[in-house]
Amino acid sequence: MRKRSEIINKIIINIQNAAITLIVFSGISNIVLSLPYKFKMVKTIGKYYRILNPEYISIHRTFSTLAGFILLLISFRLYKRMRMAWVLALCILPVSLILHVLRFHNYINIFTFSESLIIIVLSLSYKDFHRASSPLRLKAGITIASISVFLVLLNTAVGLFILKNEFKHIYSFADGIIRSIQLLFFMDISMIEPKTRTAVLFCKSAIILNWVCIITAIILILKPLVYQPIVSRMGRERVHDLLRSYGFNPISYVALEEDKLYFFGSSVNGVIAYTLAAGVAVCAGDPICKIEDAIILLSEFITFCRQNDLDICFCQVSDKLLHIYKEMGFGITKYGEEAMFELSTYSTAGGAAAKTRQAVNKANRLGINVYEYDKSKDTNRTLEKEIMDVSHEWLHGKKSSELSFMLGSVSFENPEGRRYFYATDASGVIQGFVVFVPFAGGSGYYADVTRRRLEAPIGVMEKIIISAFETMKGDGVEWGSLGLAPLANVRESDPKKTVGLVLEFIYEHLNNFYGFKTLYQYKKKYAPTHWQPRYLSYYPKSFTPKIAYSIIKAQNPKGVKDYLLTQIKQIFAGKK
Repeated sequence: MRKRSEIINKIIINIQNAAITLIVFSGISNIVLSLPYKFKMVKTIGKYYRILNPEYISIHRTFSTLAGFILLLISFRLYKRMRMAWVLALCILPVSLILHVLRFHNYINIFTFSESLIIIVLSLSYKDFHRASSPLRLKAGITIASISVFLVLLNTAVGLFILKNEFKHIYSFADGIIRSIQLLFFMDISMIEPKTRTAVLFCKSAIILNWVCIITAIILILKPLVYQPIVSRMGRERVHDLLRSYGFNPISYVALEEDKLYFFGSSVNGVIAYTLAAGVAVCAGDPICKIEDAIILLSEFITFCRQNDLDICFCQVSDKLLHIYKEMGFGITKYGEEAMFELSTYSTAGGAAAKTRQAVNKANRLGINVYEYDKSKDTNRTLEKEIMDVSHEWLHGKKSSELSFMLGSVSFENPEGRRYFYATDASGVIQGFVVFVPFAGGSGYYADVTRRRLEAPIGVMEKIIISAFETMKGDGVEWGSLGLAPLANVRESDPKKTVGLVLEFIYEHLNNFYGFKTLYQYKKKYAPTHWQPRYLSYYPKSFTPKIAYSIIKAQNPKGVKDYLLTQIKQIFAGKK
């Protein structure tokens, strides 16, 4: 029975894909049939508009062309089973069907027949088209708007070339392109000198199409620039409130960064911050909610991801919810260890922190001083500019592009609880800074952004961190964190696990791609009071190359290619 059910499902999917393929041909046919070789037949088509002004023939062409464009643009999203594309298809296809009836003057033809079949298939398959559309990015909006402008320009140029005998001074396709640009830019029919009524009607339809294209382009560009930032801002304010109550994971604060999408619980008060990469919902830290509500929030998120054909990967989760992930069928792999400091007992005395102590002493001898910039009390634009200059210098000197997703930003515009510590040399020039973000309701602070000048004296960063910890200890802060040491001791929890073996191999032998060992040794020299394990939690349970790639893609928008190009450049630079 199960095999039979799989066969039936496969047949249904194939039927749906065939219908989507027909939609592509329907879109092309609408555009082609709207061109002037049919449009010229004013008398034949006109009998169906005998009670209307003949000018409405231009409306017929406009609707036909628009229907074609829309059907082509949504076909890929239909293949991805997106609900909004399904709704648009069922709105546009009846319009296209009516246009074909008016064009061919009969109800039964190959176009009306195929579109009727498509409507039936889509209507019966409404449950399968359930994926939500991703928020429109500015780049995607500009791309779609540019394609729309190009298609309208091309369509107009082809039409003018077909009707070249009905215009003055149009002799070639190049002339058609030039005239179409003039027509669509100035929207003045007289500029391209039509000689017949058919030519005038064609120009009017082109201008209508152009206006539709302009309005659509404005909407596509303004939505990610205006509407989505407003909605995202409202979402971030809600997330900020949840963080104050339930953000126990030090990495949770990155949920406020602008590259995050939010899944809010419908039956519980909570949120999961994520991004989409390679068909995976990559999540930052643990769900932000009450511990007792985590199962419900995760269940809702799993349902959402199933509906949208997404795998799931939570990065840097703590052991606090580990039993819940396991109960719900998630795979678990240790990802590294986080350097934690219990500030009430922490000290740099002793051999473990000897290197840090020596670095701080050297910084003291060089006249390095550390200050906190309390932005809540006063805004110092000059100081902020100097700090950002250090940041830009540090980013410029990096060997690869800036990582994101699991890292925050300086964010002077929206500090939202951040604490800023910076160091100056004896002459008062800023040499480095650290931005700390709160966790566990402000009882802990995590060193999120750490940057220094390329020629900063030894000991600058060590003095900033130790001074910041001492200041926070005096303020009653319980915990400090220097963040994750990726892949450190990954096999301790399960020495025989294949994923752990692979990660350990990367840690031991591919250290040149990312300084895993160096980062671990750097954090270790501070002598953390606790090394807390952090994990990857993924669903379905198998750790696949797709999951691995999605983690890289989420943290480095330029992906694996950026890492490889960086290494190639370093190899060639070393040979010179």
